[in-house]
Amino acid sequence: MKPAPVQDDARVTVGRWRGVYQIPASCPDPRDLQRRADQIVAAHLSRECAVCLGQVLGSGDASVWRIKDLAVNFSLETGLPDAVAVARKWGQQLATEIFSTVEGGEQSDSVLRYPNRVAYLARFVLDLVAGRAKGKWHYEEFEELYILSDRQAIRAVFLRCDPSAVDLLSEILAQGGLESVLNALTEDDARAIFAACFADVTDVPSEEGLEKWTGIVLEQWVSAPLRAATRHENRHRDALRLLARILSKFPAACTDIPLKCVIDNLLGLRDILSLGYSPHWIDSLLNSLARCDLDQALALAIEAGAYDPCTVLAFFAERMKGDADWGGQAAAVLLGESHQQKFLTSKTISEGESLLSSFAGVFLLAGSLDDLNFAECLDSAAESAENPAKVSALLRHFTALKCLGSSRFQDAADDPGVRLFSGFEGPSFRESIGKLDAQLLEFESLQGSFLQSMKNRYELVPPLLFVERISLLEGIPALLVRDLMRDEWLDFVPVAADGSDAKERAEESLKRIFAAWNQLEIPALLSESIFELVQSPHLKRTAAKLSVLPRKNDQDCARLASRLGLTLDQLADRIAAGEGQAPYYSLLRISPGFALHPGLDCTFTLIARAAMKSFARKLFGFAASSPEHLYRNFLAGLGEIRRREGHLEVRLPASPLSLILRMARLQEQRISPSWHKGTQVWLLPPRE
Repeated sequence: MKPAPVQDDARVTVGRWRGVYQIPASCPDPRDLQRRADQIVAAHLSRECAVCLGQVLGSGDASVWRIKDLAVNFSLETGLPDAVAVARKWGQQLATEIFSTVEGGEQSDSVLRYPNRVAYLARFVLDLVAGRAKGKWHYEEFEELYILSDRQAIRAVFLRCDPSAVDLLSEILAQGGLESVLNALTEDDARAIFAACFADVTDVPSEEGLEKWTGIVLEQWVSAPLRAATRHENRHRDALRLLARILSKFPAACTDIPLKCVIDNLLGLRDILSLGYSPHWIDSLLNSLARCDLDQALALAIEAGAYDPCTVLAFFAERMKGDADWGGQAAAVLLGESHQQKFLTSKTISEGESLLSSFAGVFLLAGSLDDLNFAECLDSAAESAENPAKVSALLRHFTALKCLGSSRFQDAADDPGVRLFSGFEGPSFRESIGKLDAQLLEFESLQGSFLQSMKNRYELVPPLLFVERISLLEGIPALLVRDLMRDEWLDFVPVAADGSDAKERAEESLKRIFAAWNQLEIPALLSESIFELVQSPHLKRTAAKLSVLPRKNDQDCARLASRLGLTLDQLADRIAAGEGQAPYYSLLRISPGFALHPGLDCTFTLIARAAMKSFARKLFGFAASSPEHLYRNFLAGLGEIRRREGHLEVRLPASPLSLILRMARLQEQRISPSWHKGTQVWLLPPRE
């Protein structure tokens, strides 16, 4: 039940009415009396109660009250006089009970108060993002939205415009949840919501308004970074960020159509400038606009790959008014994040400077990587390189990108937050990894170091090996050796397309693992395809307990599941995880026409997977989670990184399950990743 925002519009909604009637035995037709009483409730009670509440509630009280249940005793003469009169009497009683609850001001699990309807809706949206809205009694009015995905439901709430999309956006910003909401939306959703914020504005932009809002938008833009990425796919999310920031200072801005025009064009100009091949190209473009030579500016923009840039360039030329210096300053503001993305390193970020990163959550993995002696492993792999320190940094960056998932490579590859995490300082990750000569890497040393770190963690009990052949991207086969006992990956090597070297690779992998554990008789299960290939006398001598993986309906399978402490279904999931998880980590095809060395990809998949598994084990109840589930619920979202007096402060993103991180004491830590050479990283909880 909820009184509506203002006294003249008081509303009461009864979500569910349950009536228990005590009717005298002398009543000639009890069912008819019940039917007519129900009609009074359905047709009149809410309206009459609202009228009474409007008379007693304070003027201008916009509160929204959600009351789980309310018991009221009504009386009725069996003659059933005028239905409206009865409803008025009952409405007064019901209003009195509601008013007593409201006047008392006490909240509990059954009585909730929100300052106004927009605050109520904003809380609903934020609970949707956090995955805790469905099934809550105080959100019953939104039940029809539950057939949609959470993302679609959020979009629907904004586009209903009750209250306006602008008011809802401002309230979500005030409640500190804007970034988590934007992270849940697609670019198409953001575009629709941004348009809805200006749906009622139809005036033609005035020159005076354009001048005014250009200055304000640039001022707000430079006051704090928008985000790390500047790809055009994020344009309308950034539009909402700018709009929300401006609304916090200019609440009436949504009525001014020039503001929308300015935001659209400045973001469009950012897209064009970010295509620039060099500072010289940008200077040439700006000088052409200063001279009002739109033909030359169009030619430069189109040559760089811009699509239909005419409107944007004409807009900016008009704002420049021939002043190339002003144009250069404005372009520097727009390109701020782009320059950070390409050239920012831990050495160049200045004291007190902050930046936003969509992948700041990667810092949560530092401890897990150190658990694997990560820095030592990479140093051993890069020993033969011309510049071992630079190669180690490149390989750290490579590992971090794998942890974040192959689907996010395009956005994460040169993200400044990931750069600060890894210490990679090259101009472009794609360019740097393309120049890396994988033949110079000490793969055997790296694999040995990795296996030794795994053995040190599980030295008391030998592994239960499972050897299988899986497919990487585009059908490239690889041999995967796992420890089923602890659900760890121990070796991962590519094989020839026809599988001709599978036997030799399997023998090498098993010998490597046996040597690491200093044991000759480690039990090993082989998939059927591998069992048929690997029947060499050497392996039979080395692995006395070599057998084929039992089928699901075998008694041996039940015994294996029991030995591992799993159900048959859980065992099946664990077996299937190899083929299922490998594509998450693989970066074999990071761009058209460019292919990584398969051995490089497989080896660093081992390290990334071990780090994600170590991280998962620190979260109670999530040890068996897939890497994608871990990313979406614990690492995703926008975070802030700032240098402070010799250390880095990382404000972690408001991920959907950040509460679990807090319970695991992972949010508030001071860590010293071994590759940061003594520089502390302070992990801070998300902003409320």
